[in-house]
Amino acid sequence: MRRSVPLFFLLSLLTSAICAQVADPVVMKVGENEIRKSEFEYFYRKNYTEEPDQKNDLETYADLYLNFKLKVQAAIDDGIELKESFINEYKEYRDMQAEEYLCDSAFLEETARQTFRMSAEEVGPDGIVEAYILSIQIAEPTQRAFDAAVQRIDSIYGLLREGADFRELAAKHSDDGAARSGGYIGWTSRGQLPEQLADAAFTIKDGEISTPLRYENYFVIIKVVGHQDFGHYEDHRNSIYEWMKNQPAIIKDAKLSQARKMSEKYGWNLSPEEALLREDSLLETLIPEFGNISREYHDGLLMFEISSREVWEKAGEDSLGLLEFFRKNRKKYSFDEPRYKGMLIFAKDSDVLSRAEDAVRDLPYNEWEDVLAAFNDEGPQIRVMKGPFEKGHSRYSDKEIFGIGSYDPLETWPYIGAVGHMIRMPEEPSDLGGQIVNDYQDYLEQQWLKRLKKKYKTKVDKKVLKTVTLGD
Repeated sequence: MRRSVPLFFLLSLLTSAICAQVADPVVMKVGENEIRKSEFEYFYRKNYTEEPDQKNDLETYADLYLNFKLKVQAAIDDGIELKESFINEYKEYRDMQAEEYLCDSAFLEETARQTFRMSAEEVGPDGIVEAYILSIQIAEPTQRAFDAAVQRIDSIYGLLREGADFRELAAKHSDDGAARSGGYIGWTSRGQLPEQLADAAFTIKDGEISTPLRYENYFVIIKVVGHQDFGHYEDHRNSIYEWMKNQPAIIKDAKLSQARKMSEKYGWNLSPEEALLREDSLLETLIPEFGNISREYHDGLLMFEISSREVWEKAGEDSLGLLEFFRKNRKKYSFDEPRYKGMLIFAKDSDVLSRAEDAVRDLPYNEWEDVLAAFNDEGPQIRVMKGPFEKGHSRYSDKEIFGIGSYDPLETWPYIGAVGHMIRMPEEPSDLGGQIVNDYQDYLEQQWLKRLKKKYKTKVDKKVLKTVTLGD
C-alpha cells in the first residue's frame, strides 16, 4: 500500500518555507539563482580574517562571492553537476558529513556516559597501572625443568636488582608474547590480570619490580611504571566518542533515535527506518548549518572543476596564448637590475667543462638542456643549474657571473663555468618562471568573468547587504 504524505505536513512545510524567505531575504542574484542572506552571511563570517592586510569590507567580499557564484552557475549549466564523477565525489563527502547530524547527540552522550560507568566499575577503586612483564616458562612437568626455570628467573632477577634494563632482558629472555614489545603491557586494570599478578602489580610502588612469582607453568616478574586513578568522565569523553564512531550498532541506534524524534516533531507517520531516510533527504532544509556545509563543498567542487578547464589547465597548455600575453605586457616585467640568462655548468674536470661550454655557445637557448644532457649518457660528467640568475641567487652564480663573494669548490664537481648573457628585460616567457604563468592565469580569469557577466544578469541588494553582520 502506498503511504501518502499528510496534507497538514505539506502545508506546514510550505508555511515554514514562506516564513523563512521573509526572514531570510535575497542578498544577490546570478541569473535565476537567488542567494539568500543566511548563505552569504555564513561564508562571510567563515572567511573573515583580522589580518591587517586583508580587505574585509562587505562590498569587497560581495564582489568576490558574486564572482564565485558566476563560476558555479557556469559549471551547472555546462553539465558538470550531472557527471557521475562529480555526483560520486560530492555524495561521498555529503554522506560523511551527514553522519553527525543524523545521530541523536543526547543518545550518544548517554551511551558515552554509560560506557564510562561500566568501564569505571570494571576497573574498580584501585585504578590502573602501567606495567611490564617478564615470564620464564617451566618447559615440562619435571623437576629438572622446574629447577632450570628457577635458575633462569633468579639469574634475571639478580640482573634487574643490579640495574639492568627490564625491556632489554624481557625482549631477550621472556617466553610470552609481550617479549616483542620489551614486556610492555600498557595501562592495565586489576580485572585484566590474574589475581596473584594483580595483587603484586597494585602493591609495589612506581619504578619497582616484584620478586619472582609462580603463576601456572611460569615464573613472572612485574615492573610497575606508574599508578593512576581511572579519572572522571571528562578525562575519557573524547576517546569514548572516537571508539563509538567505529561501532556500527551504536551509530545505527543513534540514527534511529534521532529519526523517532524527528517523526514526533514533524508528525511523520513512519517507521524509524523510513523516518531516517526522509530525514536524510531533507537534512539540508531541516538543519541550515548542514545545508551551508553541504553547499560549500558542492559549489567549491563545481568551481574547481570549471576553473581547472577555463583557467588553470589553459594557462599551462596554451603556449601561443601565453606568448601573446607576454608580448603585450613585456614592458611590465623590466628588471630592477640586469639578470644573467644562461646556465651554470658543474664538471668533473676542466676538459669536460670546456667541451660543454663550446657545445652550446652558438646554439639557441631552448636547445641547451638536451645537448648538455647528452654529456651524461655514459655516466655522470656534469650537473647544470638553470637561470636566469640575479644577485643573491646562489654563491656560485654570485662569484662566477657577478664576481662577488666566494665558495668552496664541490668535491664531486670542482670545475664551474657560466654560459649565457646579461638581459635587462625578459626575452621570452620562460625568463620569468612561474610569475608569468600566474599572471596569465589572472588574465584568463578576468576575461572569463567578463564573459560570464555578459551571459548572466547579476544584482546585489545593497540594503540587505548592509544588514549582514559578523555575529557575536
